[in-house]
Formats: sequence, C-alpha cells, structure tokens
Amino acid sequence: MNQSVEQVNKYKLSLLRYTGLMVLFSTILQIIIALRGNQIDFISQLLLALIAVYYFWYHYTTKDQLSKLRFGRLVAHLIGFLVVNLSYHIHAFVLFVTSNPAIKGTDGFSIDPSWFGVLFGMFCFWGIGLLIHLVASVANRGFEELSRG
Repeated sequence: MNQSVEQVNKYKLSLLRYTGLMVLFSTILQIIIALRGNQIDFISQLLLALIAVYYFWYHYTTKDQLSKLRFGRLVAHLIGFLVVNLSYHIHAFVLFVTSNPAIKGTDGFSIDPSWFGVLFGMFCFWGIGLLIHLVASVANRGFEELSRG
C-alpha cells in the first residue's frame, strides 16, 4: 500500500478546499439570515439543506481518497460539523450580546424555538453521529475502509 507524496498532498488539498467552501457557504448563509431579520425560516433552512447536499456530495465522491488518509473521513466529518455549527453559534452569540429580540423566546421559553433547533437539536444529533464515527475510526486505526492486514 504505497502512496505517493503527490497523492497524499492531493487528498489534503481536497480537504482544504472543502473546508474553504464550507466556511464560505456557511458565512453566506449567516449573512442572508442576518439580512432577513435574523430569523430561522424556510429560506434559511433551504440554504442549510443546500450546504448539506454539498457536504454529502463531498463525502460520497471522496470516500475512497479520504479513506487512504489516516482519519481522513473523520476529519472531513469534523470540518463540516464544526463549520456549520460554529457559524450558527457565533451568530447566536452576537444576537445574545446585542440583546437582539430575534433570538429571545416567548412564554417561558428562553430562546426562539427555531434558533433552539439549529443551536441544540442539530448540534446534538449531528454530534452523536460524529461521536460514533470517532469511536469507529479509532477502532479501525483511522482507516475506515481498509482491511486490518
């Protein structure tokens, strides 16, 4: 199983491009949310779904390449998780610090339900999947798709 340095660098560059695009897409999403009154609505969810399509497309089309990098698929999973979730958490932090009414809840619920969903629901369910992936990756020595030969 000899990999050339060029192959490994190509796979790493792919991860860096993926990271850059995820940051770009998530930033654009948060700007659009801000311009639309900081509301998590159908449009923001549709844009999030487009980011998810790119996320899944990247993972599907590079699974063989990333499987040849130690923890490559896990790193790609972690990048998506962190970039998307941090974009929402940073946005929410700014809203809280500035006392923006868009994030305030009503009737005894301290946070707007739509913000609660993206801040806690998405984070927790995706985080559970990431934790399972982490344990499986470590159990397989970082190579999810390769035999233990």
